[in-house]
Amino acid sequence: MQIGKILSAGMLVGCAFGLSQAQAATQTYCGPSVCYQYDDAQAAVALFGLPGFVGDSAYFTPTTFEARSADGVGIHTGTNTDFVDATFVFSKVYTVNPLVEIASIYAHEEGDYVVNYAQGEVHGRLYLRGKGLNNLLEPSLISQDVVAIVGTSAGLWNMDTTITPEASLNQIANNLTLTVQNQLWAFTNDTTAGSELAWLEKKLVLDITTVVPVPAAAWLFGPALGLLGLARRRNARC
Repeated sequence: MQIGKILSAGMLVGCAFGLSQAQAATQTYCGPSVCYQYDDAQAAVALFGLPGFVGDSAYFTPTTFEARSADGVGIHTGTNTDFVDATFVFSKVYTVNPLVEIASIYAHEEGDYVVNYAQGEVHGRLYLRGKGLNNLLEPSLISQDVVAIVGTSAGLWNMDTTITPEASLNQIANNLTLTVQNQLWAFTNDTTAGSELAWLEKKLVLDITTVVPVPAAAWLFGPALGLLGLARRRNARC
């Protein structure tokens, strides 16, 4: 744990009170080390779907999160450029043990795409944002990645990004908000050529890992405990 990170009793009480005041639509899942809290009625559910969980990892497997443009008409916009944007918010991501910090939040995204003519384009954007809740004045952690595919092609795509709360925050990194934003573009030129198609489909996986800080006192008592153990072994041989 970084020097200067302080976990106060008042903060712990505040977290407990916040959880008790959760709205009816708020869901909480706890894995072995990390808990997720989110609103299951937020607008992004329409595209992301609801998250699933395995251990300390959250994942999404959306089936309708895509941008598609055919012959100059997009399914979401009606223009030659189709655009879709959704932001899923975990209102709290916190550690089961308040003395344990979140080391990293890793997002992996993948899907497939088709662009069947030379002027077609598809683009995808992943934006991952975490903000510590123990000190709201401290700046947010921001990370993003972009994939762009232009030309006649079809296949699979993926992109990854990571934020590191434990290393980046001055406050203890055990209680965060986490925002996952996804944007998709698909472009076809017009309706005159016929059979022009560009689409991009998105899937997402999140993985959260934690580290256990070594208390400062352990560095002081460690050598003494080692000498004590050595003395006990010597006495046992006598």
